[in-house]
Amino acid sequence: HLQRLEIRLLGKAFLGYRARDGWRQSLPFYAFRCPIHGYVEDYPHGYAERLDCPLCTREELAGIQVAEDEATLAEINTVP
Repeated sequence: HLQRLEIRLLGKAFLGYRARDGWRQSLPFYAFRCPIHGYVEDYPHGYAERLDCPLCTREELAGIQVAEDEATLAEINTVP
């Protein structure tokens, strides 16, 4: 596919503009290759316009939630 070649050469391939519920305007979406999850798509984030793998982000947030839950349980178990 042409997009896979574009990703290999440029690191990303433009997919088009999309808007999600609650967004004021549409944003450009790109396909790129995550070293863990393979080909994924996302929109640019922040001033640096970085592309984040949505699956990695979801896993990271789930890990944070688990850590917070474990910390809360530890606090509850140490209360006399």
